[in-house]
Amino acid sequence: MLLNQERARRIFVDEGLDAVILSTPANVLYASDCVTEFMLGRFEDFTAAVVLTADEATAPALIVPEFDLPFLAESPTWIEDIRAYGNPWSSIGAFMGQTLDAHLDTPLRRRLKNLRAQTAPRQVSSFVDALVQVVRDRGLGSARLGCDDMRLAGILEGSGLGGNAGIADALQIIRRVRCVKTGGEIGILTRGAQINAVALAKVIEGGRAGIAESDLTRIYRRALTEQDARYLGERGMMFGAGDASAFSLPASSGRTLAEGDAVVLDCLGTYRLYHMDLARTAVVGAATKDQAQRYAAARASLEEVEASIRPGVHTQDLRGLVRRSIKSSGLREELVSVTTHGLGLEVFEFPYADSLENGFVLEENMVVNTEVFYRDPDLGSFHLEDSVLVTSDGCRVLHEVPRDLVELT
Repeated sequence: MLLNQERARRIFVDEGLDAVILSTPANVLYASDCVTEFMLGRFEDFTAAVVLTADEATAPALIVPEFDLPFLAESPTWIEDIRAYGNPWSSIGAFMGQTLDAHLDTPLRRRLKNLRAQTAPRQVSSFVDALVQVVRDRGLGSARLGCDDMRLAGILEGSGLGGNAGIADALQIIRRVRCVKTGGEIGILTRGAQINAVALAKVIEGGRAGIAESDLTRIYRRALTEQDARYLGERGMMFGAGDASAFSLPASSGRTLAEGDAVVLDCLGTYRLYHMDLARTAVVGAATKDQAQRYAAARASLEEVEASIRPGVHTQDLRGLVRRSIKSSGLREELVSVTTHGLGLEVFEFPYADSLENGFVLEENMVVNTEVFYRDPDLGSFHLEDSVLVTSDGCRVLHEVPRDLVELT
């Protein structure tokens, strides 16, 4: 199970909420262990939802379209109360009805028949009707509710939910729940870190003077897809060479790696929808003494950060530590950027809306990255980061990757 149920209930109570409605793909996955391709493709804004309550005695519910029942039969959820919506006389309803009446000759069809029989008595025609029904069945029609999408909250308020107080914005609340990882999540994130390390090694193997940034990017993308992972965004890796090493620019076929360039290798992707984020720096050819010094300073500051991480530490203190470390190396502290961010179903996963600017307090079982990024106007940029798990008395890297300055030859 991905969901941290005990933490969720505690935070809901602290926020004065009786129940939270989750409808975004990431949060439906987190709460139910299930998200369909139909939902991920965003064919519609509101496709599925999970209702979680603060009361341990009240069962959660998963709302899905009838169209997705075969998916659930193949990939079950831990949630027992499944509510389907959709017209039972639709083509998919007619097809399933005829198939399950006469052709129970495969394991999938037999599972699907049982699931359809379970959901049919309470099936309604629309998503909103099904969601309202679930909330009212639990006696929560006038309770204090939260929702992770305020567009949906407005629709539900129009259906009479939320009482006089209305429905609260729960997007940041569920992010705060998700910041502390369960064992299942840690396993996925660890596997993602391993996959990312393999992809980085492929890039280093293929990097050389004269190769276009876009070709280097393709090496990374292929390495991920071969391991059932995906690159992030339209690029997937900030292969900035030379002038571009300080910026996140589109991969260029015209900009090629040249002798002496510093090259930022910021590896971003997803595995099973959980993010992976790893950064190293390379130099094309032999590194100069000054390039080696700048990278050594970035590495030393990151290692000081990791030696300081433990529950209760504030990330603003880590930021100050890096700046002092960089300054002690004889470099300009105003040229270093430092960001400690949570990692999970989002690449920047913060417990509070202002955490990017003001930081946050670390807790045991958070997975975080501290990005140390030194931008030198003359020598290029030097970037380093790894994903670490906050333990009871420190931290550990999810997957060890060599930290030496890479020389592409």
